[in-house]
Amino acid sequence: MEFLNSFIFNHLRFQIAATVVMIVVDALYFSRPQIKILSTRIFNCILISAAVYLLFDYATVFSLVYYEYFPEKLVRLLHQGFILGFEGTFLFIYIFLDVITHNQQRLSFFEKLFVSFIIIISVGVISFTDIQYYISKDAIYSYGSMVNIVYLLITILTFSTIVKAIIASRNVETRRITSYVLFSMGLWIVFGLTQLFLPQILFSSVSISTMLLLLVISLGNPSERVDKESGAFNYEALRLVVSDKLNKDKPFYIVNIDMEEISKLRKQFGDQAVIMVLTEIRTFITKQFAQNVYKINNHSFTVIFDESCKDKIDLYLQVLDDRFREKWSLNDTTKIHINAHIDFVRYPQDTPFLKKGAYNSTVQLLEFVELCHTYSEEADFVHRVDAKLLQKRDRQDLILKLLQNAIKSDGVEMYYQPIYSIAEKRFSNCEALVRLKDVTTLGFVSPEEFIPVAERNFLIMPLSNCIFEQVFAFVAKNELEKKGLKHVEVNLSAIESVDLTFPSLMKELLEKYKLSPSMVNLEITESIAVSSGRKLKRNMDDLINHGCTFSMDDFGTGYSNLSQITRADFSIIKIDKSLLWPIFEKKNPNRTNAKILLESMVSMILQMGLKIVVEGVETKEQFDYLVGLGVTYIQGYYFSKPIDSQEYLRFLEKYNRL
Repeated sequence: MEFLNSFIFNHLRFQIAATVVMIVVDALYFSRPQIKILSTRIFNCILISAAVYLLFDYATVFSLVYYEYFPEKLVRLLHQGFILGFEGTFLFIYIFLDVITHNQQRLSFFEKLFVSFIIIISVGVISFTDIQYYISKDAIYSYGSMVNIVYLLITILTFSTIVKAIIASRNVETRRITSYVLFSMGLWIVFGLTQLFLPQILFSSVSISTMLLLLVISLGNPSERVDKESGAFNYEALRLVVSDKLNKDKPFYIVNIDMEEISKLRKQFGDQAVIMVLTEIRTFITKQFAQNVYKINNHSFTVIFDESCKDKIDLYLQVLDDRFREKWSLNDTTKIHINAHIDFVRYPQDTPFLKKGAYNSTVQLLEFVELCHTYSEEADFVHRVDAKLLQKRDRQDLILKLLQNAIKSDGVEMYYQPIYSIAEKRFSNCEALVRLKDVTTLGFVSPEEFIPVAERNFLIMPLSNCIFEQVFAFVAKNELEKKGLKHVEVNLSAIESVDLTFPSLMKELLEKYKLSPSMVNLEITESIAVSSGRKLKRNMDDLINHGCTFSMDDFGTGYSNLSQITRADFSIIKIDKSLLWPIFEKKNPNRTNAKILLESMVSMILQMGLKIVVEGVETKEQFDYLVGLGVTYIQGYYFSKPIDSQEYLRFLEKYNRL
């Protein structure tokens, strides 16, 4: 009996070692946050198959050691289970690699054919071929047709996996995992050859467990898919989940919770307060709906529900509505209301623009979810996709195509609106306004509509280059300074204003066209000036030191942060028409208050030594009133609407004769 015990231990030492490694593998894998995607399910199958294999490995050793006590059929059955687990592990590794390198797509027809072939042959071999057993005092192992053919099939799977990994390694995104797969397959080849020539050493289980350890390591750091701030899964995890859902092509629901005030809370109360709020919201959603929460951007959480939740989805939306009517913890002592809304998208009903199988459909869908609130006109807590929203989305797509073509094919045109100097009694300045030449596709498209599209799609800098090239070339070629022009005003977008390469671009263009920097006045809206911070200040200081000037545009349209004027070196403040027009609306009961507000604002700005442009002047009554207030410049249809370059030259010839 002692001999048998020591004999068993001698043949189980590799299985025991493999068990220890498998425990480590399971601990590493299941301790990480799991997202519900196809590759995760396949990897779970790998682990299950390996566990079955290891369990039957123990059983086959016992059955051969105690062969005389086991029925022949049971010994064969245990070996069949062992071989199924063994081969199944390699088969699932092959499938896992295919899925993870093809963006969670299901197997192609030919891949399914190949896998089916392996399975059918394996079942036939296990069922009908013979297996024999070698049992002696020194060694025990199985051999025969069943073992030989199964090893051949595993060899085919091994080299198929290697070829697939080599091809997939060209993709940078999957290079890490393919490298580990190649290494693990190479390791198996070494173990397999050793096992082939030394069948009495039963260490195949060690090779399998070591391969799985390498695969788990290849999956990377678990925190790579988790947002550190909120504890929710990040955008990359959401992308994988949505890709998996689209590949299934079954209905599902996206609930995107947009919390509009998070950025303001961060500025007012700091990062720790925001972390506490986001964590509380994420925890509530996770517990309430038993679903993973994803952070699609800095101010939105996304939850995905399967079709099985169809009858409960309206209840879930109501639960969220009710909860956001209550307060959330900002810190240990303070609770506040957080304004939020939900963008609710159903797939496929609400996404007719998605093409099945398109490689970029996942990105398109997520972009649509993020931008739903910009398309929607609803004021309720839940913004549902409707026909108008989809029409607006389609319009945005057309605008994007127009922009792309305009940038490539000289489709951008500059218009100029004269600005009148009261002191000089002539048109000393102008504002350059960009237009798209194509007015047949969509008609006139306002810059207020196409500039945000350019910003969202990383076209703003190429568009900016076109604008400044045209404006500077126009000013230089026509020697506008000799025609009385002191400077031309050009609007900056939010992205341009904080792009640290922008000052260099400006200096290069000024040098290229031999223009004085003083000929350029850059307009920044009040909202950008308030929100952009240090990068904007750095760019402004750089260009001001070079000789350019800056205007604060649309002053008084929303933020009204008066202290911002003192923090940034603006030379000109442009007062929006919304502060002027109410004064001249005869039926407006608040005309007096509007007048007090504008006059106080003008007086304050002038006392600070700054110049003032009032926009939107359309009548002589408005003009005379502003002259009386002492503003510096006047801009509006009273003098001229924005006009093309040739008409603007004629305008200067007519009104700016020196």
